[in-house]
Amino acid sequence: MRAIVRSAVLVSIASAFACADAHDDVIEVITSMAGSLTEVNGIGDSVVRGNVSRFMSAFSKDMPGYGTLEMNVTALVRQAEVSSSIQTVSEDGDDQARSIDLDWVLEVRSLQEDGPIVRRREVIHCEFRKQNKHWKIVSLKPIDFFAPPKLGQ
Repeated sequence: MRAIVRSAVLVSIASAFACADAHDDVIEVITSMAGSLTEVNGIGDSVVRGNVSRFMSAFSKDMPGYGTLEMNVTALVRQAEVSSSIQTVSEDGDDQARSIDLDWVLEVRSLQEDGPIVRRREVIHCEFRKQNKHWKIVSLKPIDFFAPPKLGQ
């Protein structure tokens, strides 16, 4: 009887550590995404804002809306300077699948001198799955959160 209880406790502890690692891995993916939106490379006229390929590497290519998201993020970083602030609202799951709600604040600053600033704040829902030892987003809602704003209007 003691052996069964001890085994159950050890399994519970191992499961807790696996979920903690999964949490850290998912947060690392989200942090990388946010950082890729603010990345600036080059100097002068050859400045490239944002790293769309790094941002999109967080997503499964099979995710519904993948192409739309990629087009939106590409247009967003081409026309504006972007910064993010993200807080976890809720998270659930195990070491193979995680669901997370993020309070995401996006500030989009026009590249035009004295251009407008657009602030967005929304709860973003992400579903993660572990694929070949890497966490990938398989669902993100709403996708249009990352659409470029109409800064000139």
